Amino acid sequence: MNTCYYYLIVEPLSEEYKDDASTKPAAWLSVKKETKEYTVSFFAEQNRLCMIRIEIPNIPDEVIPESDLETIQIIKEHVLSILRLTYDHTVTLFPRPLWTFTQEGQRPSFNVEIRKTTNPHFHPFIDNIRNVFVTTFPTRVQMRLLSDSQDGRLPLQYRYLSLYKLLEMEYKEKGKWTKEYREFVNRYEIEFKKLGILKKPANFIHELRDRCAHIKTGKEAYGVTELSRNDMIEVEKVLPLMTNICTNLLNQKYREKGFSLVNWQTFTEEMRDRYLPQ
Repeated sequence: MNTCYYYLIVEPLSEEYKDDASTKPAAWLSVKKETKEYTVSFFAEQNRLCMIRIEIPNIPDEVIPESDLETIQIIKEHVLSILRLTYDHTVTLFPRPLWTFTQEGQRPSFNVEIRKTTNPHFHPFIDNIRNVFVTTFPTRVQMRLLSDSQDGRLPLQYRYLSLYKLLEMEYKEKGKWTKEYREFVNRYEIEFKKLGILKKPANFIHELRDRCAHIKTGKEAYGVTELSRNDMIEVEKVLPLMTNICTNLLNQKYREKGFSLVNWQTFTEEMRDRYLPQ
């Protein structure tokens, strides 16, 4: 059997992270879940928290089971909540967790160096930045919603709901969705099918919104405070496409104003003809 050591990195980043026989956590605690007990350890350096380790025992192979991933997500969210209440209300976690496996009973051997790099070939399109700023100032709320959807520091469900709100602002009148909404988003049916989503986009977007907003449906009860792991995977899968839909919507609306927003993918000419008709 194996033990997985799962690391949450506390920002700002350090240059090196180490967990071996020479290191010792500043504090630790146990979380009992059904038949398994997880150990959560806190590591500090120079009077600040730098890393949190979740120890996951009894793993047959070097793959984290789905049930353990659900527990990791719960622990991660609770840790972040408590840190923001007791340590630093602006604290964030590095978006990429790290993990390693060892034989049960062995100490971890974890050593990672992190370096910041820049792309020397990147050149900002300053004229477009200026044009976007000037042209969209009257619709800066829509720009903020689209921008929030790209902010990895925000909860995943909030990012999706920001895009949903943008669609509402463009396609909802007197509390009802216009027929143009359905026509526009259903153009992306092929892209949704590629993600394994067979429902009509116009319907699926509403259903996922309900899950993100914790709406009571049927006889289900309130009380959810975060996405389930399955819903989180679904939102992560759809978010880039939803961003693309909203970006194209705004590009289409303001195409005569001399600017374009950056898309999440490069379109073929056929796709541009289908999504952005003349």
